[in-house]
Amino acid sequence: MILSEKQISAISVTERVCSTISLIGTFVIVATFLGSSAFRKPINRLVFYASWGNMMANIATIISANGIHQGVDNSLCQFQGFLIQWFMPADALWTFAMACNVYLTFFHKYDSEQLRKLEWKYVLCCYGIPFIPAFAFFFIQTQARGRIYGSAILWCWVSIKWDFLRVATFYGPVWLIVSLTFAIYLRAGVVIYQKRRQLRNIGGIDSLDIDIPESPFAMLTGIQVTREIACSTPERRSISAESARGLPSAGFRSYTVTIEGGSQQSKIQRAGSQIVSGSLQKETTVKARPDVVDSQRRITTETNSATWAYYKYAMLFFIALLVTWVPSTINRVYSLARPNDFNFNLNYASSFVLPLQGFWNSLIYVSISWPAVKTLWSDIRKRIRSWHVPCPPKQLQPIHIRKGSQSSLTPHLLQADNEERRRSWPGSHPPC
Repeated sequence: MILSEKQISAISVTERVCSTISLIGTFVIVATFLGSSAFRKPINRLVFYASWGNMMANIATIISANGIHQGVDNSLCQFQGFLIQWFMPADALWTFAMACNVYLTFFHKYDSEQLRKLEWKYVLCCYGIPFIPAFAFFFIQTQARGRIYGSAILWCWVSIKWDFLRVATFYGPVWLIVSLTFAIYLRAGVVIYQKRRQLRNIGGIDSLDIDIPESPFAMLTGIQVTREIACSTPERRSISAESARGLPSAGFRSYTVTIEGGSQQSKIQRAGSQIVSGSLQKETTVKARPDVVDSQRRITTETNSATWAYYKYAMLFFIALLVTWVPSTINRVYSLARPNDFNFNLNYASSFVLPLQGFWNSLIYVSISWPAVKTLWSDIRKRIRSWHVPCPPKQLQPIHIRKGSQSSLTPHLLQADNEERRRSWPGSHPPC
């Protein structure tokens, strides 16, 4: 299992380049989250917490094989193995925490405030659980196998002699978390499919045609009150003083109150002379009841919101999780099946995808917060354009006009020249 100089160099360069890219992405997450409240959505808050683990893991991967070269008993090698064992699986746990938020939002109707109260528990679990074995490995050492942290070809991590611990404390828990995450997303997807199917069966709100019974005992499901100028009616009934005693005597403008319910409409006209006329007529055009319309709108809004959150937030992180862990898991299974056969391609793929956790998270973070990103970029451009360094005063050059020429043309020529310079300058201020 001896690597050539070219292979070692290729793996080291790839690890450091990918780690640098991830560190830049992590810096974008931290800077925008701390600098603008528009980025502080519930799911972005979890990405922000996960970015600190990505940063520490990238510090370990950017060391690359230097820890091995300085000796497996060296503090640098031990520290690198500790960081990888602690923070690399934490990213999978944060993806599971995002899936838990999806589950709580879909099936228990949690709002953003309730989700925020769970964040300290997420931090404790996502960073506390992997810390336990990572810290315990410092104190485990045997005569036959030596220390747990040692050479893992790519970097210092769990040594080859302790290979079973890689499965027991690293890849096994990670794939258990991946399975639970997939189960949550699958169940949420089934719910979304059912709601979309329900919406298609009911039909659109605009095309909804419901026949409402004409019985006068139909339930009054909606009341609409309109005011308009009173019109003359064929029938009038005077109200006696006793029955009008409860009415206010102050004069006011005439208006009509229309009460709609079921298939009947009742109009009550009221004037300042305390004359009330009532008529009851059937409406030939029937509108959908407000409760049905509200139900339709509620289903539409809930479906659209759930679909958008599901496909854009949850699945993107899950795909990034698979991209990160599938190649490295294949490499681990291959090394267990054939321990004496080194596959450079699989090891190189692992050195490429594992340091990119922070990059994938930052990419999804930007896509989720794209409206806030555009607003922030627009503000930055405005600030850059508003910067204007005052020009130093220029000495006016004397203008010599020939005797007998038309001097009135000179101001017009200067004004035209200034306008041309102003139009040709791309910024908000012309050059000096």
